[in-house]
Amino acid sequence: MAIPSSTERDTVLGVRLPVLTAALAALVFVALLVSASDALPWARGFDLDVHTWLVAHRSAALASVAAVITSTASSAFAAPLVFIVAAVLTRGNLRARLVRAGLVIAVMLSAVLCRFGISELIARPRPPTADWVVQAGGLSFPSGHTSDGALAAGLIAWLVVRRFTGRVTARVVWPIAAAYALLIAWTRVYLGVHWPTDVFGSLAFVTAWLSGSLVLQRLEEREKSP
Repeated sequence: MAIPSSTERDTVLGVRLPVLTAALAALVFVALLVSASDALPWARGFDLDVHTWLVAHRSAALASVAAVITSTASSAFAAPLVFIVAAVLTRGNLRARLVRAGLVIAVMLSAVLCRFGISELIARPRPPTADWVVQAGGLSFPSGHTSDGALAAGLIAWLVVRRFTGRVTARVVWPIAAAYALLIAWTRVYLGVHWPTDVFGSLAFVTAWLSGSLVLQRLEEREKSP
């Protein structure tokens, strides 16, 4: 029986973690999706309690800051940014850069379309418009801005870590990406345009999507390795 090389062992180990992460995140997302679609009492009560408290204690100054932050997570801003970062950080000629950027954007936009389809299927109403600080369109679950922001942050972090290898880079970049995604999630709830479970669902959805994409990428690299 052949003994796996160190590269093969690293690849297998590198696949297991994202597989487990994707599976766990998918389970969380499905649980939240069922809760949102069926308006389960625990989810309805939790959402209403958090929403009511935040609206009652909301600061005008902090809401203005949150509005600026949340605007950075729109797909109209995030998608071009991801494409540019992918093209800039990819090694090789122009064709290689455009191909990599196109693949990265495909991962993002396919997730955006999937999220939109789920939103239309669930058709969950947003919180009352009287509680909104900013205008919002579409349905509530899962949060579009949270999904778009988390997708952009995760993909950019992956691009940076692949370009500038090293444990220090990964330990700095990934927490920053996670913090940004959580910040966007907070702004959507704080601004009154989403229920808390909307943004939790988006974070779980994106975690599952990106982890699954990472599994496919690492398996492809394993197939190409000699």
